Order: sequence, then C-alpha cells, then structure tokens
Amino acid sequence: METLGDISLLDRKKIGYFASNKIASLSVLPTLDWATEVAKRDDVAIVSGFQSKMEREVLDILLRGRCGIICVLARPIYKVIPDKYHNAYAQDRILFISHNTAKSTMTSRHLCKKRNEYIASISDELVFSFLTPESSLYHLSQLTTRVSIL
Repeated sequence: METLGDISLLDRKKIGYFASNKIASLSVLPTLDWATEVAKRDDVAIVSGFQSKMEREVLDILLRGRCGIICVLARPIYKVIPDKYHNAYAQDRILFISHNTAKSTMTSRHLCKKRNEYIASISDELVFSFLTPESSLYHLSQLTTRVSIL
C-alpha cells in the first residue's frame, strides 16, 4: 500500500461513497444535495474511488468544500498530482491510497473490486447513490448496518 497526502484524514469519521455507472435519475438530485451538505463539514472524510460519472460529480463538489477526501486508487499512486487536486492537497484535505503497487497503470475488474472492498472496510458508514440487488456494489451494502441509499 502506498499513500500520498494527509494520512491524518484516516483518523476522521470516514464515509464510504459508491455510485454505479448506471443510477436512477431520481437519485441524482438527492446525491448532489448530500454532497453539497457533507462538503461543508470538516470533521469527516469521504472515501471513494471516484471512478463512475456520479462519483466524479460528487468529487467536484467535495473539492470545493471543507471535508476531507480519501481517494483510493485501483492503480499505482500518482507521480504527479493532477491539477484539480492541488488546492485540496495544499490544504491537507486529501489523501491518495493505492493497493496496486505494480508498475502497470492498467486497472482490472479484480483490482476495482478489491479497492471497493477496502473502501468499505475502512469506512464508518457507507452511502450509495441508488442500489439494487443486481448491482455489482450490492455485496458491499451487506458488510455493515450503517448504510444509506440516496
């Protein structure tokens, strides 16, 4: 495991956030409202892979806020921090974690599943933007009783 950023974010209350590539349109506004509210908090850190379209939209809101952001990568750690993260990094509001320390930058379904399981394991609660039993993320919702579905 490799890290880059403020490791003390792991000491905050951690909310794992997941959204499938396909979510119900009725979940979009509640998700954006949730992200806007949680972004104002400086006592929590949102943990996600930020890969799906909805997860990336939530990330954009979080980056403008005050909350901590823990971005778990299914690829090797960044060598150069992307521009969109510079302000959060300078404010010690972001931590990147990578379990994939191999030289390959390619991700796989297996690595993404492992990343998501890691996110769920370190989170105090989980939030999903829409979830059905058919979703590949459904099994994660069974790992804890502290689950919210937007």
